[in-house]
Amino acid sequence: MPLLRHLFASLAFISLIAGPVPVLAQDGANVANNAPDRQLGTYESGRVLEVRMDTVTSTNATTLKQLYQVELRSGQSAGTHVTISSDVESNPYQLKPRTGDRVVVYVLPNEQGDLQYFLEGFDRRIPLLWLLVVFVLTLVILAGWQGAKTAFSMFVSIGIIGFVLIPAFLKGANPVPIALVLSGVFTLLSAGLSLGWDRKAFVTSIGTMGGVAVAYILSMIFSRWSHLSGLAMEEDRLFFAQNPMLNPEGLLFAGIIIASMGVVEDVAVSIASGVEQIRLANTRLSFKEMFHAGMVVGRDHMSALANTLIFAYVGASLSTLLLYTQYGGSWLKFLNFDNVADEVIRSLAGTIGLIFTVPITALLAAWMAGRKSRKGGIRRNP
Repeated sequence: MPLLRHLFASLAFISLIAGPVPVLAQDGANVANNAPDRQLGTYESGRVLEVRMDTVTSTNATTLKQLYQVELRSGQSAGTHVTISSDVESNPYQLKPRTGDRVVVYVLPNEQGDLQYFLEGFDRRIPLLWLLVVFVLTLVILAGWQGAKTAFSMFVSIGIIGFVLIPAFLKGANPVPIALVLSGVFTLLSAGLSLGWDRKAFVTSIGTMGGVAVAYILSMIFSRWSHLSGLAMEEDRLFFAQNPMLNPEGLLFAGIIIASMGVVEDVAVSIASGVEQIRLANTRLSFKEMFHAGMVVGRDHMSALANTLIFAYVGASLSTLLLYTQYGGSWLKFLNFDNVADEVIRSLAGTIGLIFTVPITALLAAWMAGRKSRKGGIRRNP
């Protein structure tokens, strides 16, 4: 997955119902072919009132146009009806709105100050919000108060990404140390709300951070060895070309840290909980026996999650995998494509970090269980 999409998708959840966002027109953006560059425009919501076909005749040829009458529903022009044309033969994004559809309209002033309107895509906020509601309700109904705490921790984590990590990066800060610190905060917050603010949450956090650190170190070594710059996607190159003071490689590593954290935490929670329950069931177990039990739990869970992690990356990158046929079936070209190398390093580094999480968490969990037992926290059998 492209890392910019990873992080800005998180921010999008925070700003689903936000107002128009000022943007800077970019070469290659989905605006009119002749739109002036580097002028300040806004994205506004609208609703399609009418769709009709028309022909435009020029000195060279006759072009078939799709005309959309749209009612703007946000911004200074709210309530205004505008007509937006789209070339039927040139529609790379396959946008075919129908009457009644909610759409996003890009409003851009020309050199004379007159407003130009361009159809950007569908307004998907309502279905996304309803899916979010279904997600939260499912958590609460099936898991009760525990599910509510899980949803709360997720929203707080996304909020921190949107209002701390991304703004800090845009101000020129190195996102890697910030991502490392925030991943620890996310894990402690999630584990504390889900498991309780006790030693189990501490073990989970430390084990997760250990696995994330391994994933980061490996990704840094092999990304630099492979000469990856973090500019695999065209959107990335456009963004960083207009923001040359920012570090795309730092964002690459920060994305790997955040992406690895979620899966690694899953294993750490299972091991910490498993060792604690085993110790409660048999208080006579030695440190070595508890460590072995934690390793067994971790290995079983790790096998399933390793496949899950790989398939998650592959499933999200199927369009990239299709590029193999575009280059005549050449594995030499395909494996050296930026997107492919980026996904391979990210998925394998994350999986290795997941593997290292098992012994780290098992050691900590066994040690903590032994300390708790010696201090009288667990009642021994007579």
